[in-house]
Amino acid sequence: MTAEDLGYVLHSRPYRETSQLLTLFTADHGRFNAIGRASRRQHAGNCLRPFCALRLAWRGKSELKTLASAEPLRSPALLAGDRLFVGLYLNELLARLLHEHEPHPELFQRYHQALEILGGGGEVEPVLRIFELMLLEDLGYGLELAIDMESGAPVEPGLRYVFFPGEGVRLHRAGERGFSLFSGEHLLAIAAGELDDAEVLKAAKQLTRQALGPYLGNKPLASRELFRARSGGDGAPGP
Repeated sequence: MTAEDLGYVLHSRPYRETSQLLTLFTADHGRFNAIGRASRRQHAGNCLRPFCALRLAWRGKSELKTLASAEPLRSPALLAGDRLFVGLYLNELLARLLHEHEPHPELFQRYHQALEILGGGGEVEPVLRIFELMLLEDLGYGLELAIDMESGAPVEPGLRYVFFPGEGVRLHRAGERGFSLFSGEHLLAIAAGELDDAEVLKAAKQLTRQALGPYLGNKPLASRELFRARSGGDGAPGP
């Protein structure tokens, strides 16, 4: 029995002599792995690359599916320079964090829109931060940034807070050291999706990095390391 869906290739690597082992992200079937048989020597295999929207068909009862066909729906997003590394970062997040065969239709649509913006020259940083926040929400790790987790009081713009991954934010206590501090104003803006201000974006990057850290584990993200080497430091906009 053959299944069909819209999807993207997140990652590929050679498999045996002429095939590829593909990590796919689809609209209604989520992330899963499939073998593209003989795809490395067929012209049709040229579309089996990241950032190309595809009509996919596959078969198989095991966890590892066999790709039956892949039809490009449009030209792939042409990402170069920093935008290429950002696209690879999105792919790596999805490949590392999504459970197999769990559908994420809204996240799929957000990913599709993110690639269109990256390929069309739109601002990178807001797209990236919104995608990270939605990914956390979809995985069940959504951030509660408007309420103090200890007191239950609303976060106040003029106060400073500490963020605890997987828990929430609480008011910073006098004399506490070793924590990253976030202004209430920035937390409320991030919670509302208002990411136009440069300082809010900077805070959002720090926040999402801390939030994603426990779920990514100790293995570094290859795309982040490549971006860091290219940009010359960790303070640059990006992953």
